[in-house]
Amino acid sequence: MYDKTALTAIHRHPDGAHKSFIPVSRRELINVLLYQGENQSPLDSDQKARLPVVFELLQTIYHARYHRHYLSLKSAYRPFNPDRDVHTRRVWRESEKQCRQKKLFREISALLQKANYEELDVDRINQALNDEMTRGLSIGVELDDYQQVLIYVRGDGLIKTEKRAWKTLFIKKRPVEIAVYRRLTMVFRFRSPDDLYALLKQKGMNRLNLWLHMRRHRRLMQDASSDEYIFLRQFRDIPCSDLEMLFPNSTLRFTLLDKIKLAATGGAGTVGGVMAFLSKIALAVKPLTILLALIGFGGVLGRQVKNVLYHQNRYKMVLSRSLYTHSLDINVGVIATLLDQALDEDVKEALLAYVILLRTGEDGLSVMELKAQCEQFMQDNFSLSLDFEVSDALGKLRKDGLVNYKGDYTKRHYHAASPRRACNNMEQHWYDLYAAAENLNLFEGE
Repeated sequence: MYDKTALTAIHRHPDGAHKSFIPVSRRELINVLLYQGENQSPLDSDQKARLPVVFELLQTIYHARYHRHYLSLKSAYRPFNPDRDVHTRRVWRESEKQCRQKKLFREISALLQKANYEELDVDRINQALNDEMTRGLSIGVELDDYQQVLIYVRGDGLIKTEKRAWKTLFIKKRPVEIAVYRRLTMVFRFRSPDDLYALLKQKGMNRLNLWLHMRRHRRLMQDASSDEYIFLRQFRDIPCSDLEMLFPNSTLRFTLLDKIKLAATGGAGTVGGVMAFLSKIALAVKPLTILLALIGFGGVLGRQVKNVLYHQNRYKMVLSRSLYTHSLDINVGVIATLLDQALDEDVKEALLAYVILLRTGEDGLSVMELKAQCEQFMQDNFSLSLDFEVSDALGKLRKDGLVNYKGDYTKRHYHAASPRRACNNMEQHWYDLYAAAENLNLFEGE
């Protein structure tokens, strides 16, 4: 049996909003559809025998289609891949690279939407960057450094942790719940130094700040061709307010509490050192005494600088540990992961809609009735609230000949093809895929 309470606690959005992502594995959903759906209209013996074959054929066809998509995306990504380890004689013109970049961003966005990710727009990104971080860090991010940034999230949830509060004088820890994104995918490309300089100058940045910004940007671009690459990153369980730590150009800053502590300890120590140094200089008559006073004053300043560097290193360690534990994949690996996730979502949506329609019989269901029954099925069997994407599911099923409809557009009712007919239709689709592959150059543009 499934632990419905655990599933609800993990995957339900904290504010109760519905999501289209189906947080159940494909195998578990198939088992329930095959063996635990008899409370609805029962299937006859022939339907029961052929339904597993329908499931297997549908998954095989989807795998073949997504494999072709994977090869196409890898080809489009090759000019921008920072991890490529093969040589090529091909030289891409700048106009061709721009066309490929537009195609790549467009196809990755479509792929993320197929995998039921939700895009964070600029306003939500800026809001997250301005929120207080959960790890006690203060991080700044300059979005001007990027030519283009995409951030998509999927599967909101809550995690429990402990945090010190000022009400207890930061002595005791209190349990708190933090809203997180279960999966987060970033796609970005840096601006070239010339473009960034022109943009900052157009914004009216003064010479000193412009020089400092460009100096930091050149330090970030360790590879001279970094602005030619497109970077893909995928993370897990990222707090909604901690987006800053995911940007490679983030800069660490001291929090207000740390500034107060450093000012209190460092300021008092420095003032005391200066007073002691001045008093010794005033009383000193020998050069050795003056030298010892200078050494002592230098030791005081060195201790304060060491204290500041210690806090900076501690912050970097916390940031590095957080990125290490939350990172899932990079670059080409992200493309493969997203294709697998999109494949899972497509299969689950198609199978769920098909079985619901098959159990309904010849009368069929309208679009809204099918949507309601699919959502009710997930609620009854997994205690999950979903916003089922019924239009996508019907579109895929109609394309493969698993669903037909009756009536006009306003009163259209959909009904499932019999498992025997569905198998025949999908076998024909498989032959069509094979025939198309003979005339398809998957490596076009390599």
